[in-house]
Amino acid sequence: MVIAKRIGWMVLISWVAWSCASVVRQADDLFEAGEYTQAARAYESYLSSDPEAGPATSRALYRLAVTYGSSASSLYDPAKSVRVLERLLAEDPDGEYSLAAQAMLDLHEEVVSLGAVMASRRQLIQALLAELSRLQEDLARTESEVGYKNDEVQGLEERIQHLRSEVALLSRYLSEREVELQQLKEIDLEAPPF
Repeated sequence: MVIAKRIGWMVLISWVAWSCASVVRQADDLFEAGEYTQAARAYESYLSSDPEAGPATSRALYRLAVTYGSSASSLYDPAKSVRVLERLLAEDPDGEYSLAAQAMLDLHEEVVSLGAVMASRRQLIQALLAELSRLQEDLARTESEVGYKNDEVQGLEERIQHLRSEVALLSRYLSEREVELQQLKEIDLEAPPF
């Protein structure tokens, strides 16, 4: 009976190992065929069976991280990709995929950092655009006021020119009257007294 139980356990373990190997082989075939969504599901299924750490598990983790980390993938999820990469490095720090996994983590960090820089720059651009809009409004208002003032100045210049013409006319009239007055005085002085 003990032997039968042991044989049963061995058969079960062998079947689970064969099943896991079959799933990971299917996932690898799907990944290599470019069927990333289906491959990711198969890798997830394989990894959920809690396989032993080894080359197949590391490859599954790496390829799953690549699928989640690719913006072209329908499963794009950078945070999930980072978690999978961290698991890969924790389980197999010196494995075949560790350098590539570390490079992807570094790229994720750089993308996050650049995203923050871009967000900051966008805010700065928005603030500058708002300031530019305000300055353009001020300029339009100032140009309008300058136009109004120019019209006032032109009106005043025309009024001054009109007044100068009137002053010149009155000055001539006054000069003529002074000449007449002077002539009248001379006539008065020449006339004999009565």
